[in-house]
Amino acid sequence: MSKFRVSFYKTLRHANGHSSKHLLRQLDLTSDSPSGALVAAEQLIDPRDSEADCVEVVNISPASHGDANAASA
Repeated sequence: MSKFRVSFYKTLRHANGHSSKHLLRQLDLTSDSPSGALVAAEQLIDPRDSEADCVEVVNISPASHGDANAASA
């Protein structure tokens, strides 16, 4: 089992044409895989409260070598 940080972001567009990612929610979970952590995180949040358009899953286990696994929703 590894520890993963699942972050939910909303992309905001600015008047000047630029955009930026804003963190909406972040959860640290233990799972066998990044996809398992994502499923668990999605079950913990109420989809009606989330306006996330991007999800990032990062392995934060001490044994990890900084590997990141990201998925966009």
